Amino acid sequence: MKKILIYIMIILPFTSCKKVLDTVPTGALVPQTSYSSEAQVRAALAGLYFNLRASTLYGSFYATRLTLGTDETYFYNLNYGYNNYSYTIVPSTDGDIGTFWRLCYQSINYCNSLLDNIDVSAASGTVSAATVRKAKGEALFLRGYYYFLLAQWYGDVPLMVHATQDPSEGQIERTPVKLVYDQIISDMTAAEGMLTDQTFASIGYSEKISVTAVEGILARVCLYAAGNPVNDTKRFADAKKWAAKVIESRQHTLLSSYQQVFLDEIQNRYNQENIWEIGFNQNATGAVSAGGQFNVFMNIGKSTGSGSPVVYDGYSYGYVRAYPRLYVSYQPGDLRRDWNLSSYGWAGLNKTYYTSNQIWSRQISKWNREYEPDVSRLTQTTSQVNFPMLRYSDVLLMYAEAENELNGPTAEAYNAINQVRRRAYSKTPIIYNFTITNAGSGYTTAPAVNFSTGNATAVSTLTSGAVSLISVTNAGSGYITAPTVIIGTPWAANTNYALNTQVTNAGKLYTVTKAGVSTATPPAQASGASNPATTGATFTYAGVQATATANLTTVTTGDLTQGLSKDDFRIAVQNERYLELAFEALRKSDLKRWGIFVPTVQSLLVDIAGSSNPKWNMPIPPMATEITAADVIGAAAAPGTNIGSKDILWPIPQNEILLNKKIKQNPGY
Repeated sequence: MKKILIYIMIILPFTSCKKVLDTVPTGALVPQTSYSSEAQVRAALAGLYFNLRASTLYGSFYATRLTLGTDETYFYNLNYGYNNYSYTIVPSTDGDIGTFWRLCYQSINYCNSLLDNIDVSAASGTVSAATVRKAKGEALFLRGYYYFLLAQWYGDVPLMVHATQDPSEGQIERTPVKLVYDQIISDMTAAEGMLTDQTFASIGYSEKISVTAVEGILARVCLYAAGNPVNDTKRFADAKKWAAKVIESRQHTLLSSYQQVFLDEIQNRYNQENIWEIGFNQNATGAVSAGGQFNVFMNIGKSTGSGSPVVYDGYSYGYVRAYPRLYVSYQPGDLRRDWNLSSYGWAGLNKTYYTSNQIWSRQISKWNREYEPDVSRLTQTTSQVNFPMLRYSDVLLMYAEAENELNGPTAEAYNAINQVRRRAYSKTPIIYNFTITNAGSGYTTAPAVNFSTGNATAVSTLTSGAVSLISVTNAGSGYITAPTVIIGTPWAANTNYALNTQVTNAGKLYTVTKAGVSTATPPAQASGASNPATTGATFTYAGVQATATANLTTVTTGDLTQGLSKDDFRIAVQNERYLELAFEALRKSDLKRWGIFVPTVQSLLVDIAGSSNPKWNMPIPPMATEITAADVIGAAAAPGTNIGSKDILWPIPQNEILLNKKIKQNPGY
């Protein structure tokens, strides 16, 4: 392993509105004396979290790469290449792979330095015993978490639990991954005991580790240790225990709205569902910011700026596209689908709504940049949006999974998964889609869409003067029967009509060709212009009013079917994680631990061929002027074509192999 000498701990300077990042160290601290005041301890702890926010970790690379090459997303822009995301041989010299390794070990050494020195250092100063205890708890947890990241992607890794003191310590063999997991669980378990009074309620925000965050991540670590490749199945009981502790703490709950979870992350608000998150902030020009990039990569593509100087309003590369499998896996009435996946793309500065069969065009909209505050939304390549590390819904699903593995689909397992599903589904009928019964004719601009009752909203799209698409923008709620769809603006008396306005009356469409105030007499002719002496303004016949009907979902509680077998319940949990936790950097690890990573990605080729669903056509998506539909097919197919057993792990960085003569490369690289 590359030697890391930390005789002097240097914590990178930054500023943030987030409490965990409030302390801004200004110099170098010697470990033996660097924890002798409360302020120094806070500064040191800030440094332990810092690399999680780096662009190579959750700032961009890691968060993005863990969605790509799964059945969630693919990387489609050939101009920038997609080899690193589609399982061609990733070289051991890959910069991101190497930096990921280096930053994890750097952070581990920071944690080790604190753990090695804080007792002696704190005793020489004015640091309270409670501060020392909590600092050691956070350092133990974070050391375990950085090793958790390494173990997932490199397998066996060198295990070091003390700060580097001598260059010879860089020569160390890889520790078997099971022993690494044992150390992770030991560290985190010790941390849990040290942080019992550091709760979400006492902290008031979720960027600093709380005791329930430790417990929830412990449940995750234990599930991973119980699965492939470690297969330490006794850990299922541990996973259940730790998930149960979070549930029984009553510190956390599901928000009533799935959307609100992510609106809060977009707007830097804290809530009881987001147990742990990585915080980013974006300040006005001239102030130091700490924005992240994951939301710029994983969003609705929008690259066109406007104005002088150019302003990029909601800029996103849009290179990460969702596979249709995810879209069609959501059932009617599942409110998560149209929040997680975009219903429109950007054509320049204009929204282009998708037809129901344009499912290859869908992009990620879970953290839609349109909802960011101006200072963040107008920033081109960084964003203030927080990244979710652990949510309460994940804890419930982990509990359901562990309980099923131990005891089958018990009432407790059903209760946990059903809490997540009930929140996902509308409790009353909602508008799911529309049937256009008459496309109409003569429209010059897309007409408004309104409803006789309810709070739903929709927009229309024109093709050659006729309504070709009506898209739901708000599905509404509380419907008993489908509302009447009103397309266009009905004529009204005593209204001042501007030139070129279009109105409808008695199934006909009219264009105002002479402005004026309407009388009590509406236009009724089927050709030509009305007499302004009779109608006030001049209304010229333009064509036929479009008509449509709204289709409602059926009422459902979302509850999972009773009486499932253990195997079927396992599949149900796997699918629920797919739908609930989409794009949260968990899918690839889940598929690996379930032992279905490679075949799942390979099965995408069946989807692309269209044999599993003939409606999965391949229209060229918006922003596709630089590529063809064939290019999209090639990009989408590449992961399934190239993936193999080598891709379960990443290569050990070549620089580490050169420096550490005792370390060996992973198979296939």
